[in-house]
Amino acid sequence: MTRVVWQSGADRLAELARTVPLPVVPTSFLFLRHGETDGNLKGHYQREDQPLNATGEAQAAAAARILAGEAVGEIVASPMARAWRTASLAAEPHALAPQPEHRIRERVFAALFGQPNHDFDWAKDPPGCETLHDFVTRVRGGLADALATEAPPGRERLVVAHGGVLLVLTALLDIDLHADLHRNATPLRFRRNGAGWRAERLGSDAAS
Repeated sequence: MTRVVWQSGADRLAELARTVPLPVVPTSFLFLRHGETDGNLKGHYQREDQPLNATGEAQAAAAARILAGEAVGEIVASPMARAWRTASLAAEPHALAPQPEHRIRERVFAALFGQPNHDFDWAKDPPGCETLHDFVTRVRGGLADALATEAPPGRERLVVAHGGVLLVLTALLDIDLHADLHRNATPLRFRRNGAGWRAERLGSDAAS
Protein backbone atom coordinates (compact mmCIF):
# COMPACT_ATOMS: atom_id res chain seq x y z
CA MET A 1 0.00 0.00 0.00
CA THR A 2 1.30 3.44 -0.89
CA ARG A 3 2.49 5.42 2.10
CA VAL A 4 0.74 8.75 2.68
CA VAL A 5 2.96 11.33 4.36
CA TRP A 6 1.27 14.33 5.96
CA GLN A 7 3.96 16.99 5.87
CA SER A 8 3.86 19.90 8.25
CA GLY A 9 3.11 23.35 6.89
CA ALA A 10 0.06 22.25 4.89
CA ASP A 11 -1.94 24.84 6.83
CA ARG A 12 0.28 27.56 5.35
CA LEU A 13 -0.33 26.17 1.86
CA ALA A 14 -4.08 26.28 2.50
CA GLU A 15 -3.84 29.83 3.86
CA LEU A 16 -2.11 31.01 0.69
CA ALA A 17 -4.51 29.14 -1.59
CA ARG A 18 -7.62 30.56 0.04
CA THR A 19 -6.62 34.19 -0.49
CA VAL A 20 -8.03 34.14 -4.05
CA PRO A 21 -11.07 31.97 -4.91
CA LEU A 22 -10.85 29.53 -7.81
CA PRO A 23 -13.43 30.23 -10.53
CA VAL A 24 -14.73 26.86 -11.73
CA VAL A 25 -17.23 26.79 -14.59
CA PRO A 26 -18.21 23.08 -14.74
CA THR A 27 -20.55 21.78 -12.04
CA SER A 28 -18.37 18.67 -11.75
CA PHE A 29 -14.97 17.43 -12.86
CA LEU A 30 -12.62 14.51 -12.24
CA PHE A 31 -9.15 14.45 -10.67
CA LEU A 32 -6.50 11.75 -10.60
CA ARG A 33 -3.18 11.84 -8.78
CA HIS A 34 -0.42 9.92 -10.54
CA GLY A 35 0.52 6.35 -9.61
CA GLU A 36 3.30 5.46 -7.20
CA THR A 37 6.97 6.15 -7.94
CA ASP A 38 10.12 5.00 -6.19
CA GLY A 39 10.39 8.57 -4.92
CA ASN A 40 6.99 8.23 -3.24
CA LEU A 41 7.90 4.84 -1.83
CA LYS A 42 11.30 5.88 -0.47
CA GLY A 43 10.31 9.42 0.52
CA HIS A 44 12.68 11.35 -1.77
CA TYR A 45 12.37 14.68 -3.58
CA GLN A 46 11.61 13.76 -7.19
CA ARG A 47 12.89 14.92 -10.53
CA GLU A 48 10.42 15.91 -13.25
CA ASP A 49 11.30 12.76 -15.23
CA GLN A 50 10.70 10.37 -12.30
CA PRO A 51 8.74 7.43 -13.81
CA LEU A 52 6.06 5.27 -12.24
CA ASN A 53 7.36 2.10 -10.58
CA ALA A 54 5.75 -1.31 -11.14
CA THR A 55 3.19 -0.66 -8.41
CA GLY A 56 2.42 2.75 -9.88
CA GLU A 57 1.87 1.25 -13.33
CA ALA A 58 -0.61 -1.22 -11.85
CA GLN A 59 -2.33 1.54 -9.86
CA ALA A 60 -2.65 3.76 -12.92
CA ALA A 61 -4.01 0.88 -14.99
CA ALA A 62 -6.58 0.12 -12.27
CA ALA A 63 -7.62 3.79 -12.15
CA ALA A 64 -7.94 3.79 -15.94
CA ARG A 65 -10.32 0.83 -15.74
CA ILE A 66 -12.51 2.73 -13.27
CA LEU A 67 -12.41 5.88 -15.40
CA ALA A 68 -13.30 3.84 -18.50
CA GLY A 69 -16.82 3.72 -17.09
CA GLU A 70 -17.04 7.52 -16.85
CA ALA A 71 -17.98 9.98 -19.59
CA VAL A 72 -14.55 11.60 -19.89
CA GLY A 73 -14.52 14.20 -22.64
CA GLU A 74 -11.16 15.92 -22.09
CA ILE A 75 -8.00 15.25 -20.11
CA VAL A 76 -5.69 17.99 -18.85
CA ALA A 77 -2.44 16.72 -17.34
CA SER A 78 0.83 17.76 -15.80
CA PRO A 79 3.63 17.00 -18.27
CA MET A 80 5.84 15.52 -15.52
CA ALA A 81 6.61 11.92 -16.53
CA ARG A 82 4.71 10.25 -13.66
CA ALA A 83 1.52 12.25 -14.25
CA TRP A 84 1.75 12.12 -18.04
CA ARG A 85 2.06 8.32 -18.02
CA THR A 86 -0.92 8.06 -15.67
CA ALA A 87 -2.93 10.39 -17.91
CA SER A 88 -1.98 8.43 -21.02
CA LEU A 89 -3.27 5.19 -19.50
CA ALA A 90 -6.49 6.91 -18.43
CA ALA A 91 -6.92 8.34 -21.93
CA GLU A 92 -6.69 5.06 -23.84
CA PRO A 93 -10.23 3.73 -23.22
CA HIS A 94 -11.66 7.06 -24.38
CA ALA A 95 -9.41 7.45 -27.45
CA LEU A 96 -8.30 10.85 -26.15
CA ALA A 97 -4.99 12.70 -26.23
CA PRO A 98 -4.12 14.41 -22.91
CA GLN A 99 -3.58 18.16 -23.07
CA PRO A 100 -0.45 19.36 -21.22
CA GLU A 101 -0.78 22.11 -18.62
CA HIS A 102 2.66 23.00 -17.28
CA ARG A 103 1.30 25.04 -14.39
CA ILE A 104 -0.14 21.98 -12.63
CA ARG A 105 3.28 20.36 -12.23
CA GLU A 106 4.34 19.40 -8.71
CA ARG A 107 6.33 21.92 -6.66
CA VAL A 108 9.90 21.89 -7.97
CA PHE A 109 12.63 21.23 -5.39
CA ALA A 110 15.49 21.33 -7.88
CA ALA A 111 18.26 21.74 -5.31
CA LEU A 112 17.02 18.75 -3.29
CA PHE A 113 16.34 16.13 -5.99
CA GLY A 114 17.13 12.65 -4.71
CA GLN A 115 17.40 13.68 -1.05
CA PRO A 116 15.08 12.31 1.68
CA ASN A 117 11.97 14.41 2.32
CA HIS A 118 10.88 12.84 5.62
CA ASP A 119 11.23 16.17 7.47
CA PHE A 120 9.67 18.20 4.65
CA ASP A 121 7.68 21.28 5.65
CA TRP A 122 5.47 22.93 3.02
CA ALA A 123 5.92 26.30 4.74
CA LYS A 124 9.68 26.31 4.21
CA ASP A 125 11.31 27.70 1.06
CA PRO A 126 14.65 25.87 0.69
CA PRO A 127 17.33 27.69 -1.34
CA GLY A 128 17.33 26.74 -5.01
CA CYS A 129 13.72 25.52 -4.86
CA GLU A 130 10.35 26.92 -5.91
CA THR A 131 8.78 28.99 -3.15
CA LEU A 132 5.43 27.95 -1.70
CA HIS A 133 3.89 31.26 -2.80
CA ASP A 134 5.06 30.77 -6.38
CA PHE A 135 3.85 27.16 -6.40
CA VAL A 136 0.36 28.01 -5.13
CA THR A 137 0.07 30.96 -7.53
CA ARG A 138 1.21 28.83 -10.49
CA VAL A 139 -1.15 25.95 -9.70
CA ARG A 140 -4.11 28.27 -9.13
CA GLY A 141 -3.57 29.78 -12.59
CA GLY A 142 -3.28 26.38 -14.24
CA LEU A 143 -6.39 25.01 -12.54
CA ALA A 144 -8.36 28.17 -13.33
CA ASP A 145 -7.61 27.78 -17.04
CA ALA A 146 -8.17 24.01 -16.99
CA LEU A 147 -11.63 24.52 -15.45
CA ALA A 148 -12.57 27.77 -17.19
CA THR A 149 -15.00 26.18 -19.66
CA GLU A 150 -17.63 23.48 -19.71
CA ALA A 151 -16.56 20.04 -20.85
CA PRO A 152 -18.19 18.66 -24.02
CA PRO A 153 -21.95 18.12 -23.51
CA GLY A 154 -22.70 15.14 -21.29
CA ARG A 155 -19.05 14.63 -20.42
CA GLU A 156 -16.56 15.64 -17.73
CA ARG A 157 -13.01 16.99 -17.76
CA LEU A 158 -10.31 14.91 -16.06
CA VAL A 159 -7.33 16.64 -14.43
CA VAL A 160 -4.27 14.43 -13.81
CA ALA A 161 -1.60 15.87 -11.55
CA HIS A 162 0.14 15.50 -8.18
CA GLY A 163 -0.36 15.33 -4.43
CA GLY A 164 0.69 18.94 -3.91
CA VAL A 165 -1.66 20.09 -6.64
CA LEU A 166 -4.48 18.18 -4.94
CA LEU A 167 -3.70 19.98 -1.67
CA VAL A 168 -3.95 23.34 -3.45
CA LEU A 169 -7.15 22.34 -5.23
CA THR A 170 -8.93 21.20 -2.07
CA ALA A 171 -7.86 24.37 -0.25
CA LEU A 172 -9.13 26.51 -3.13
CA LEU A 173 -12.49 24.71 -2.99
CA ASP A 174 -12.52 24.74 0.85
CA ILE A 175 -12.71 20.95 1.13
CA ASP A 176 -11.15 18.93 3.95
CA LEU A 177 -10.27 15.77 2.04
CA HIS A 178 -9.83 12.52 3.99
CA ALA A 179 -6.28 11.15 3.95
CA ASP A 180 -7.29 8.02 2.03
CA LEU A 181 -8.47 10.15 -0.87
CA HIS A 182 -5.00 11.67 -1.26
CA ARG A 183 -3.42 8.31 -2.09
CA ASN A 184 -1.74 7.66 -5.42
CA ALA A 185 -4.02 6.91 -8.39
CA THR A 186 -7.29 7.46 -6.50
CA PRO A 187 -9.91 8.69 -9.03
CA LEU A 188 -12.01 11.51 -7.58
CA ARG A 189 -15.07 13.43 -8.67
CA PHE A 190 -15.48 17.01 -7.48
CA ARG A 191 -19.10 18.10 -7.58
CA ARG A 192 -20.72 21.42 -6.78
CA ASN A 193 -22.73 21.13 -3.56
CA GLY A 194 -24.91 24.21 -3.11
CA ALA A 195 -22.54 27.13 -2.64
CA GLY A 196 -19.60 24.80 -2.00
CA TRP A 197 -18.00 21.61 -3.26
CA ARG A 198 -17.74 17.96 -2.24
CA ALA A 199 -15.38 15.22 -3.37
CA GLU A 200 -16.03 11.50 -3.76
CA ARG A 201 -13.90 8.53 -4.72
CA LEU A 202 -15.08 6.83 -7.89
CA GLY A 203 -16.07 3.23 -7.40
CA SER A 204 -16.67 3.82 -3.69
CA ASP A 205 -19.06 5.50 -1.29
CA ALA A 206 -16.21 7.39 0.39
CA ALA A 207 -16.71 11.17 0.25
CA SER A 208 -15.70 14.47 1.84
